[in-house]
Amino acid sequence: MIRHIVMWRMAETPDKEEKARAIKENLEALKDKIDVLLDIEVGLNFETSDAASDVVLVSTFKSVEDLNEYQNHPAHKTVGAMYVRPNVSERRVCDYEF
Repeated sequence: MIRHIVMWRMAETPDKEEKARAIKENLEALKDKIDVLLDIEVGLNFETSDAASDVVLVSTFKSVEDLNEYQNHPAHKTVGAMYVRPNVSERRVCDYEF
C-alpha cells in the first residue's frame, strides 16, 4: 500500500480561506472519478504557527503504479491546474509504502 501526503501553503490573498476550501472540495471529489484512489482526506489547518501548512492531502493507493495513474489522470491534472497551482506558494510531498 502507498500513502501519498501533500501539504500546501496558500498564497497570501484576502480570499485564501475560500480558495483553500475549493481545493479541499475539488480534491475530495476525485474519489468518485479515479478508480485507483482508495481513500482521500483533505484537511484545512487551524494552527497559526509559522511552521504550519494551510492544506493537507492524505491519500491511499494499492501500488506505486496506481499512484502514478492518479497523478496523470485528467481529472487530477484539472484540479491541480485550476485550484491548486494558481493559489499556493509552497508544496511539500511525502510518499511511502506501508
